[in-house]
Amino acid sequence: MMRTSQKGINLIKEFEGCRLKAYKCPAGVWTIGYGHTGKVGGKQICSGMVITKEKAISLLKNDMANSESYV
Repeated sequence: MMRTSQKGINLIKEFEGCRLKAYKCPAGVWTIGYGHTGKVGGKQICSGMVITKEKAISLLKNDMANSESYV
């Protein structure tokens, strides 16, 4: 299984940017943090949802671990 280096993680953060308040991406999908589109704490992302910077990093790490398992 491949692991993303810290340099890779920093690149993802730079390109994705971090938004702590939910927003709709250009494709119309509710998104939060560093491009997270799944649920947060069992709740679907929706208008008005806000997370902390720490939660955004946690979501990114979980999303990356999931993706890395396929590589």
